[in-house]
Order: sequence, then C-alpha cells, then structure tokens
Amino acid sequence: MSDFQQRLSNLDIGLFDKIPSQSTDHDRASLLACELAVGELVPGFNYLEIGSYLGGSIQPYLMDDRCERVVSIDKRPESQPDARGYDWVYQNNSTARMLELLREAAGSVDKITTIDGDTASIDPASVGGRMHLCFIDGEHTDEAVFRDFRFCLDVLAENGAIMFHDSQITYNGIAAAIKYLEDKGTKFHGYILPNLVFVIEIGDFPIHRHPRVMERLVDNHNAYLYSLQDVDKYRRFATRFPFGFLRRALIKVRGTNVSQ
Repeated sequence: MSDFQQRLSNLDIGLFDKIPSQSTDHDRASLLACELAVGELVPGFNYLEIGSYLGGSIQPYLMDDRCERVVSIDKRPESQPDARGYDWVYQNNSTARMLELLREAAGSVDKITTIDGDTASIDPASVGGRMHLCFIDGEHTDEAVFRDFRFCLDVLAENGAIMFHDSQITYNGIAAAIKYLEDKGTKFHGYILPNLVFVIEIGDFPIHRHPRVMERLVDNHNAYLYSLQDVDKYRRFATRFPFGFLRRALIKVRGTNVSQ
C-alpha cells in the first residue's frame, strides 16, 4: 500500500493542507471516506467537481492513483448569489491560479480537465466520459444546486454518486433533487455525512457500506446538530423585537399555539 493510500485509509485530513479549503475537518474526513469507497468499488474512477475555486477539494484526487480523470467546472465569478441573502465574493478567482496551486500541491495536473462556465450553458458531452463521483459546491442557491444536480445526472455513470457541500444552505435544492429521482422511479440512497456533505447514490453504488463511510454515517448526529446550530442565527433573529413580538401576537390571535 502506498503512503497516499495509507493516509487515505486513515482519513488523514492533512491531505488537504497545501491548499485552503472552505470545509470543516469533519467535511474533509467525509470526502476522503467517499473517495476511498469509490476507489475500491471502481479502480480507475472519474471525478467531477462543480465549484472548485482554489482547488482545495481536488488535492486528494490528484494524488490518488485509483482516480483516472478529474473534471473541474467553475464559471469563475468575482461574486455570486447565496441563499443566505448576500453575494459571496471570490478574490483572484481564476483557473490559472488554481492549476498553479494544484501543481505545487500534487506535482502534476495532467489528469485535470478544466471547464470555465455554468452548467446551464455547458454541453454535458464536453466532459468527455462518464463520471463515477461528482461534488457540487458551486453557487449556493437552490436553483443552481438543482441545475448542477441535473448536469451531474447527465454525465454520471449508470452507477455513481453525487455529493453536495453546505447542505444546510441549499437543502431545498437537494430536496428537489430527491423528488426528481422519486418521480422518475430512479433507484437511489440519500444520506448526510458530518458535517455538511449530503450524498446521493444512484443505481447500485453502495459506498455507504464501506466501513469508513458507515462509521461516519452512524455518527451523523454531528451533521444534524451542526446544521441546525449553523442556521440558529435566523431563529434568534426571528424571535427578537419587533419581529418576535409581532409573530407572537399573530399566533395568539390565530390561536395556533393551542393544543386541544
């Protein structure tokens, strides 16, 4: 077993250290667990990522001999909408900068294909092959997440998985993705991994059965509580004066706080 595979098996989050990544330690361990499981299911798998920025979450795939191809899609905006009600700003956001950082981190970027653009306008055929694992971490709006999900479905192998980051923000988009699969009668499994990685397995792709994924799935209280605590600021805002006062008055008038 190579040094990298040993570190991957141990879910060594130090594999993300060379390039900053906007993720928690739990997120990083969950991403590594999924990468490990996919590599054992499909040696020679292909990975696609939407929303790469500096390439922080791509690092481990460049070092993984079981990963044959990496496709990075990013429209490289200076800022983009966010479901939390403000635009998220990306400074020095360019593909050239990302590739430079990845080259320093991993030594080679030969297996990366980069596509600058939005999934609304990109032809899925330009991806150039079927993907086994996709990661959605682009524009954090429900509409964009669902659009990115549909794109991933178009390029996914018959059996594969799609991961979503920051699921506590774009849960409505993820819910729309689940409903879409249900309406289509598509076989799938969906679950949350700590802290914020939501996974949908399509077809027969049981990465959840891998011991390193299962141990995180069993302890997904970390995901549940983290997500609720992260959005608790909105509850606190809604209960402050005058919003809380008006809300309580309306509830009292309507009697919706009465159990019979």
